[in-house]
Amino acid sequence: MRKTGLSTEGAERNSPSRCGDILLGALEGMGLVGVIRHLALLRAWEQAIPLRIRERATVETFREGRLCVCVEDPIWLHELHMLRHKLKVMLNKELGEPAVEEIILRIGRASRRSALDTPKARVHKAPPVPSSGAEGRIKELLAPFEERPYRDALERLIHRWAARFI
Repeated sequence: MRKTGLSTEGAERNSPSRCGDILLGALEGMGLVGVIRHLALLRAWEQAIPLRIRERATVETFREGRLCVCVEDPIWLHELHMLRHKLKVMLNKELGEPAVEEIILRIGRASRRSALDTPKARVHKAPPVPSSGAEGRIKELLAPFEERPYRDALERLIHRWAARFI
């Protein structure tokens, strides 16, 4: 016996999708979700962490809730080890979500980028120029991110990726 009427499966396929879900799917497809989260964390680090700490410690990696920080000497390692819970709370508050679950500290050479550069003062090399067809496609991909703070970084990343194939 055959059922008549609309199936719920067909209704779900025809229902409108949220723009945020579409963008998230596109970013996941391009492999950029992790990059965007990392950039958001770097921005939160610059805004939430005091300068005296940023001068002596830098973010190395951020994966699966683990923030790896490089510290210049054992004294600062001990100091930040004692402050790691407070730093985690500060970063998560700045991010607006509990993204940082653990802070891992190690001794190494901390770059002075945080102390010397401000986002406005950074000078970036011009990316290689892709073909006009590829450039049009890149602009099309970046159009939804026009007003986002990470748009320039995303454009540089895409150009760097495209330069591998030029």
